[in-house]
Amino acid sequence: MFQQILDQLIERVPEALAATFNDKDGDPVCSRSIQVPNEGLQLLGAYQHVVKRHLQQAVGEFDRGEIRQVAFATDQHWILMMGAQERCTLVLVMQREGLLGRARFRMEQAVEALNHEL
Repeated sequence: MFQQILDQLIERVPEALAATFNDKDGDPVCSRSIQVPNEGLQLLGAYQHVVKRHLQQAVGEFDRGEIRQVAFATDQHWILMMGAQERCTLVLVMQREGLLGRARFRMEQAVEALNHEL
């Protein structure tokens, strides 16, 4: 079922190039890649907890809320990370010209579905 949810996410975000769903240890539960090497995709999922921890420390002095999403851009791509239950992580890589709002919305839907399956 996890793979089906990832496949739907890729279909609903036309500019998506890859997605991975990783467990709390950073190991991939399932993934789908169109143009992104699997090694790079797995590293993004594995390091999401490190990124989140450092960002939480950085904003902790003015915002005590939990970081729910991380999005960053390169010249060619958007990389979005979102936490799920049981410290799992969903990562999406998409083309830079893609609509960030649509991708975030579709990721939230996917995380709800993934949480339901956990």
